[in-house]
Amino acid sequence: MAEKDLYDEFESISNQLGDLSGQIDSLKEQLSKDLEEKEELKMENHNLRKQLEKLGYEDKSFNESELPTSRLNLEKLYHKGFHVCQQFYGSHRKENEECVFCLGVIYGNHSKPNKNK
Repeated sequence: MAEKDLYDEFESISNQLGDLSGQIDSLKEQLSKDLEEKEELKMENHNLRKQLEKLGYEDKSFNESELPTSRLNLEKLYHKGFHVCQQFYGSHRKENEECVFCLGVIYGNHSKPNKNK
């Protein structure tokens, strides 16, 4: 490889590294903003729940027994990592990502239970 070609390749890689560094900085900044917004929303949600409690609102959590047995079985399959929706039925969910179609099939008009409570 000629010296000029080697120098040009080095310059090209250097420029690519500079671009990647800029992209990483941009992603870090966006992540920081998103995390800050998430915390603000958590606090606002907490304050709103307190206000609702003061007004006498009862938190009517989802009761699993409201689901028929067939939907409970679909829920079990879903939690094992399989799609239960018509579009992707039986295929594995990649990295256990949520599927809005599956959730619609399982819960229908019910809300999804919040297991973090």
